[in-house]
Amino acid sequence: MPFTLTNSRRLYPALLALLFTITALAQPVLPQKERLAWWKAARFGLFIHWGPVTLTGKEISWSRNEYGKSRYDSLYRRFNPTRFNAKEWVAQAKAGGMKYVVLTAKHHDGFCLWNTQTSPYNIMSAPFGRDVCKELADAVHEAGLKLGWYFSLADWKDPDCRNPVSNSAFTDRMKAQLTELLTNYGKVSLLWFDYEGSPSPANPKPIYELAHRLQPGIILNNRLEAFTPDESHSQPGKYGDYTTPEGFVAGFGQTPWETCTNLGHQWAWKFGDTPRSLRETVHTLLRCVGSNGNLLLNVGPDSLGQFPPLFANRLRELGNWISPRSEAIYGTLGGPYTPTDSYVCTQKGNTIYVHVLSGTEVTVTLPSLPATIKQATLLDGRPVAFRQEKNKLLLTVPLAMRDSIATIIALTLDRPAATVPLIRPFTKTGSLAYGKVATASSQLSHFLHNAAAAVDDDPKTYWKLGRRTDVDFDTYYGQDLSFQSPALQALYNPTGWLEVDLGKPQRVGEVLVRDFSSTPNSEPVAQISRFAIQYQKGNDWVTVAQGQQPGANWQQTISPITAQRFRLIIQESVGSIGIREFELFPPKQ
Repeated sequence: MPFTLTNSRRLYPALLALLFTITALAQPVLPQKERLAWWKAARFGLFIHWGPVTLTGKEISWSRNEYGKSRYDSLYRRFNPTRFNAKEWVAQAKAGGMKYVVLTAKHHDGFCLWNTQTSPYNIMSAPFGRDVCKELADAVHEAGLKLGWYFSLADWKDPDCRNPVSNSAFTDRMKAQLTELLTNYGKVSLLWFDYEGSPSPANPKPIYELAHRLQPGIILNNRLEAFTPDESHSQPGKYGDYTTPEGFVAGFGQTPWETCTNLGHQWAWKFGDTPRSLRETVHTLLRCVGSNGNLLLNVGPDSLGQFPPLFANRLRELGNWISPRSEAIYGTLGGPYTPTDSYVCTQKGNTIYVHVLSGTEVTVTLPSLPATIKQATLLDGRPVAFRQEKNKLLLTVPLAMRDSIATIIALTLDRPAATVPLIRPFTKTGSLAYGKVATASSQLSHFLHNAAAAVDDDPKTYWKLGRRTDVDFDTYYGQDLSFQSPALQALYNPTGWLEVDLGKPQRVGEVLVRDFSSTPNSEPVAQISRFAIQYQKGNDWVTVAQGQQPGANWQQTISPITAQRFRLIIQESVGSIGIREFELFPPKQ
C-alpha cells in the first residue's frame, strides 16, 4: 500500500495508547556506570547498514536526491533478500570477535525493517515480507551477544517531519516506533540515535525518558541533542552515555566513546567494494581500545541479504587474529601510555599491554614508567628483554619475534596498572606548550574539543569555542536548520581565549597556530577573522603577535620574551571555529 499521511494516522492510535500505558508502569533507570559496564568490557561491535537501497549499490538515504526521491522511495516494492539469514549474520559477527550488533532499524530515508504499525513503508510491505528486526533480535539473544538498534530521529520521507504546522504528528509517530522497537524484541541493550545535520525533530528529554522507561538498563549514544557533528563526536550531553566520533579514531579520553567506521568504503553495500586490509582493520581496533574507546565496525549486506564473501572472509581473519590476543583487548582500559603513531597501550589488573604497530627497530623506546616491571613477555610467554632508566623504558624484541600486524608485549607490574598516572609520548614538535595545563574562556566539550586538545601534538583533536550561554537551545528542536547555516553557527561564541600555563617562566621566540577552520579543497563553514597572541606580564596581558585567518600552519617569530602564561585571543570569528594546535618555541639559535 503506498504511504500516505491519512493511512499512517489510522495505524498508530492504539500504539500510542500502549505507549502511555507502558510509560505509567515506569521502572527506575539503572545507574550509568552499571549500564555501561558490559559495553566498556566489550570494546568491539558490528554495525549493519541495510535496506532497499542495496538494490542500487548507492549510499543509504544520502543518495535519495541523486537517485530521484520517487524512484528511491519505490525500491522497497522489489526488495526481496531471499538469502537473508539472521543466524548467519550473528555467526559472522562472532567470528569477527564482535560482542554486540547494531542494525539500522530505520535510517533517514524512513524505511522500517520491522513490522511497524505506524506506517506501511516497512519490510512487511516489501516482497520479502518478514520482520528483519525480530529475526535478528532472536538470533542475537540466542548467541549471547548484545542487541542495539540504530534509529534516525528524522524521516526525510515523512512530510510532517520538521513541518512547522504538523511536526507534533511526526514526533508522535516517532515515539510510537521507538515503543515498538523497545517492547517487541526482548532486551535491547543499546540505542544508536542518529543526527543528520539539523537539530532533532523532537525535544530530546521525552525521547530519553521513554527509552529508559521501556528498557531501564539501556545505554544511549549522544546524538539526541547534537547541533553539530563536532558535538556528536565529543560530548555525551545530558541525554547520552557516550560520544560517537565518526570515521576516525579519537584521541585518548576518559569520556566513554566509540568510533563508528566502515570495513569497506560506504555504509550501505556498494558494487565492487572491497574490505580494508586485515592490518588496517586490526590497527583501527587497537587504536580505539588503546585510546580507551570502542569500535563499531560497519558491514553492509548486499541486496540478497548476505555479507559479501570478501567481507565475510575478512571478519574471519580478524577474529582469528584477535582470539589468541583477546586478553589484551576485551575488558581492558586504555593507557597508561597514551597513543602514538607507532604504539598504543591497554591495561588490566597488574598488567600493561604495549601494542607495537609499526617500526623495524629491535628496541622499542617509551617514556619512563613510574612502576617496577616484574617481568616482560609476549602473550605466548616468550620473554622480552627490558631496561628501566630514569627517562625512558627500553623493550627489546628481535625482529624474528615480531608479529607482522601488531606485536603485543605484556608488562607485569608490582602494582595495579590503574594506579599509574597517564604517560604522554615524547613530544613530536618540541613545543614548550606540549602537555601543559590549558584553559579556555569556553570549550565545546571536555573531550576531543577541549582546551587540552590544542597542546597535545595531535592534529585530530582541536579546541573549539563553546555554545553561547544566552541561547535557549531547546527552542531549536524541530527546526529544519543545517549545522552549516549562519543561523545555527551564530549560536556559538565568536570570541574567546585559550591560555597555556608553562609551569614556570620560559623564554619564547616563536609561536605557531594550526587552524581547523580552513580545510583544503572546500569552503570553510567557520573562519577566524582576527586573532592575537599575548603573554602575562604582572596583571596585564601584552600582545606580541596578531593575524587573520591563521590557516593550517600560521607561524611567526617574535622578539624573545620570558613568561609563564600565554594566550591565543580569538577577537573575531564566524561559526564554530577550531584550533588544532597552539605551539610555543624557544628563540632560534
